[in-house]
Amino acid sequence: MSGTLEQITTGERRGLVGLVSRISERFGPVGRRGFFVGAAVAGSALVTDPKAYALRPQTAYSTICGPGNTASSGWTVFCSTINKGVNSCPPGSFAAGWWKAAGSSWCGGGYRYIVDCNASCSKCSSGCSGDHICDKGCWSCSCGTGSTATCDQRRICCNAFRYGQCNTQVKCSGGVHCRVVSCVPPYKWANCTTTSLRDDRTAEHSSPSLPKWGPISARYKAMGEQGSFLKASTGPVRSVGDGKGTYVRYQGGAIYSTSTNGSRAMNNWVLSKWNEEGGPRGHLGYPTSEKISTRDSGWIHLFQKGAITDSASTSTQTVWGVRYDVWKREGREGGKLGYPVGPKTDVTNGWIQLFQKGAITDSTATSTQSVWGVRWDVWKREGREKGTLGFPTGPLTSTTNGWIQLFQKGAITDSTATTTQAVHGAMWTGWVAAGRENGVLGYPTAAVSSASRGSYQAFRSGELWRLGSGSARRLYGEVLSQWKAAGGATGKYGYPVTDTVSSNGRLTCTFEGGTITA
Repeated sequence: MSGTLEQITTGERRGLVGLVSRISERFGPVGRRGFFVGAAVAGSALVTDPKAYALRPQTAYSTICGPGNTASSGWTVFCSTINKGVNSCPPGSFAAGWWKAAGSSWCGGGYRYIVDCNASCSKCSSGCSGDHICDKGCWSCSCGTGSTATCDQRRICCNAFRYGQCNTQVKCSGGVHCRVVSCVPPYKWANCTTTSLRDDRTAEHSSPSLPKWGPISARYKAMGEQGSFLKASTGPVRSVGDGKGTYVRYQGGAIYSTSTNGSRAMNNWVLSKWNEEGGPRGHLGYPTSEKISTRDSGWIHLFQKGAITDSASTSTQTVWGVRYDVWKREGREGGKLGYPVGPKTDVTNGWIQLFQKGAITDSTATSTQSVWGVRWDVWKREGREKGTLGFPTGPLTSTTNGWIQLFQKGAITDSTATTTQAVHGAMWTGWVAAGRENGVLGYPTAAVSSASRGSYQAFRSGELWRLGSGSARRLYGEVLSQWKAAGGATGKYGYPVTDTVSSNGRLTCTFEGGTITA
């Protein structure tokens, strides 16, 4: 609801007739146009400064009128000018009333809302019984003017009036400390009623510490401005300095904007993590999204070269560069790897980043690869990059009735008829020589095991046996059966010293203690 001139006048002669009479007494005879101008000024004066206007002989303009930026104009300073750039009521003051101004370039040509922050009666309460404005000696601030270092040299804590639509539970207050502005009605973000007044002369009042209208302000307005998690602005639009981006800082975060990525808001937590990675010129680049809700009560914030993410079961982590490319390929947080559980970490000759269900890793001798699921479990068991397998050298690859992932010193593999196993070192060399999963041995069925004087590994169609640090030798078919029947490695034949070979339909293998031909 908007207040009318009739509603805001008081005294013995109420209504339009009484108002015309009082305007004539104050200003002299006026024409039609002059009447409406004078009525607007006087009406505003009566509402905004009853003590100064009604009780002391002066013009309305000397109290509140004029678009000027000096103390003599009568206007009150903007809070951002005296509150370290913050567009909110300073400590000791509170939102006390508001009005709107149409056609403001600071709000994209729409309404601009101005909120008076009135001083509290922090020192005493004398003078409150009449108009609910305590004596100036009780105010939480002292009358002054804005610094000459800024163009906003308006009055600070001088004008003794209160509109009264905000924080009505506060029955007595001091004068207007400063003004807050918004492109969103204050009843949507402060404890104010919807009752409004209007003064279009204030549409272009401003301060160097307030953000000008543009893509950032438009995004801020769409979010609800002070009613959003960003809260109040803490300075004007600033340039990143790279010829691409601009930004505005707020109490609760920031909005960064470029012509290609749009204007994106970040809360303070995401902003701090982003700045740790170098901000817009760092590892992540500019934001390309705002916070997106994801599974497990999580969220993700996307950037040009990566992401910042978190969930109910993890902590906030960043993924950027080639790791982000691989993570996206694997389905991001909903895919094979899940959420990241740690940052990129340097390891011997390489790096690794851990995720809920695996890792992404690389080294000076390999390319970037992911290891996830059961392969991750086996790789960890084998000592990861420092263990028996080394770094991965390729992705998960399908094979006949199974799959395989290659590493520097071996592989992890499985099939429909076996369980997941690692083959590494001499066993890996022997298995490759035997034709791997498509050769005479087939898929491994067990891990490498120790034996007297050596080691061995079982496969679907045979075994590899290794004496000490020598080569792994393949045994299969009837040769393997006869050797085992004779006591195996601890029997009369001992360890094989050659591979089993097929010739003229027969298998032959030489051992420490003789030869078996079958």
